[in-house]
Amino acid sequence: MKTQLHFLIPVFAALLCLPAFSQIEPGSGVLHCAAKGGCRHGLIFKNSERKLYGYDVKYLRFNLNIDPAQEIIGGSVLTRFEVSGDLSQGLEMELSTAFTIDSVVFNGSRINFNHSGDYKLVANLPNPQLPGAVAELEVFYHGIPPEGEGFGSVGRALHSDVWAMWTLSEPYGCRDWWPGKNDLTDKADSIDIFVRSPEIYRTASNGLLISEDLADGYRTCHWKHKFPIVPYLIAVAVTNYEVYSEMSYSAGTPVEIINYVYPENKAAIMQQTAQTAMIMELFSDLFTPYPFIGEKYGHAQFGWGGGMEHQTMSFMGRFDFEIIAHELAHQWFGNAVTLNSWQDIWLNEGFATYLAGMSYQHFFDGYWWPRWKTLSIGFVTSEPGGKVFVDDTTSVSRIFSPRLSYYKGALLLHMLRWKMGDDAFFAACRNYLNDSRLNYGFAGTSDLKYHLEAVHGKDLTGFFEDWYYGEGFPSYHVKCNQLTSNDYRVNITQSQSHPSVSYFEMPVAVKFKGADRDTTIVFEHILNDQSWIIYPGFKIDSVFIDPDQWLVSANNTYELINKSGDVDIYPNPSTTQMRLIMSAEPESIKIFDLSGREMPVDFIYEGSGVTLEVGLLRQGYYFIRYVVEGRTGVVKFIKN
Repeated sequence: MKTQLHFLIPVFAALLCLPAFSQIEPGSGVLHCAAKGGCRHGLIFKNSERKLYGYDVKYLRFNLNIDPAQEIIGGSVLTRFEVSGDLSQGLEMELSTAFTIDSVVFNGSRINFNHSGDYKLVANLPNPQLPGAVAELEVFYHGIPPEGEGFGSVGRALHSDVWAMWTLSEPYGCRDWWPGKNDLTDKADSIDIFVRSPEIYRTASNGLLISEDLADGYRTCHWKHKFPIVPYLIAVAVTNYEVYSEMSYSAGTPVEIINYVYPENKAAIMQQTAQTAMIMELFSDLFTPYPFIGEKYGHAQFGWGGGMEHQTMSFMGRFDFEIIAHELAHQWFGNAVTLNSWQDIWLNEGFATYLAGMSYQHFFDGYWWPRWKTLSIGFVTSEPGGKVFVDDTTSVSRIFSPRLSYYKGALLLHMLRWKMGDDAFFAACRNYLNDSRLNYGFAGTSDLKYHLEAVHGKDLTGFFEDWYYGEGFPSYHVKCNQLTSNDYRVNITQSQSHPSVSYFEMPVAVKFKGADRDTTIVFEHILNDQSWIIYPGFKIDSVFIDPDQWLVSANNTYELINKSGDVDIYPNPSTTQMRLIMSAEPESIKIFDLSGREMPVDFIYEGSGVTLEVGLLRQGYYFIRYVVEGRTGVVKFIKN
């Protein structure tokens, strides 16, 4: 979920001057989407504190009466469930005690209930309920939602003198407007939503619009969604919407994109939502077809500055390219496969942030992709610490940290892609989305790691220890020392910004540039002060560390030491091999001992020199006589 930020991210500050409906704004997908307002006032349960409810939700039916011009809402919610545990102490739900419960009906008969504390609702079920039994419970209620005028779970605002009302429940705000099982363990298999409001209003919601009935000055909108859905992704928005449709083709299958927008903004927004189709087609090609084919995708304008990825209908306060991409990406990562703990929020937000960034790679000729990477890496490295793993799920601001859950999570995926290669990375992501244990269900970081390792064929435990559980980032120093002519010894060292990680093992790309050419070499950096001998074939005049920005690193430096001379040999003395470096390819090479006898030695041309195999020579002094560019020269060496 995303709402408008209540703080300023310094690295993006310059972007805030762009128009509200700007076409391209790198960073806007998080800049305007990361402050989670839905339940700032509520308790967040840690993963280890999940409740054992004793029932599985199969179906939900909402019958709501909503007039956006009035604060009060009312109606009923029916839950069809299967008994899975002990309900002898009652069936527990959550609903804010700001509401009055009129009655609770179980299988057609009224029953007693207890509504206490901030939101605890316990329905006293008659007779023992045996595991496997299916039953229905309907709660009738009315009242003013808490924070109904603010940026909480229910919002209201005027636009062009017309009221709009909307809901936004992530992470635990469902209880502020409907009674239900409010956690990350259960998805309803399907839902029906009926909203009755004055005739001037329309309702936007999940799934397909089945009907709009007009009677006695009221409009009743019926929405039906037939895919599993977690409670926080259920939503309604009500105002005098105008509606228009677009079409996308996800893996060749048509998907309608339905847009509910304020009449006064329709013309401008239509130009921007037209981008949605190509983004959906890109994600479908890279990953899997749109998860909710057969229903729709859509946008509903609402009164916040960001967006929220309600299933099949994102609520949008802005329509920047990146926000459109970010919320659409959640339909795969967050909605079809949902995190099983708020500790793993990066599985939602990291993926959505990265997919929005990758959209810049594939569109606009890639122009904005380097800019997105620069901003993202700069933001993550603006502080020395911080981990992707959320170890304090009682803090909503920590769960939805823009720097850690969004951007560092996104760059963790970026580095996995670099480490694994595109083919393996995208194949693993597709396997993750298609896993029958996870698809339309829940997943944790261990599930993603399993699929990444299965395709990569290598253990990624060290990577996740460093980048997911660990804090900080490396700073690299590359020392490039010319040995002779065009041969160099490269040493790479790193320091760490935080003591939680002693060493980041990553492939490090280094670009070496000469007067008229360059080459990029990828070094598997597994030890500090690790060294390599390279033969670039030219004199190096500059060095660029991680030129394509695959790594989360900062404050990188290099040292280049060049020497003069046309001919050189190293190592000298030697026991096995030697390198003879020359300004040009030699016309002849011969080796003699001190008596002047020519010695048989194998050699091969590599780079700008010759590698000599001297391992079979006896210990002693030898001479190399060479002819290069018509000039004859002699070099002495020692065989150990």
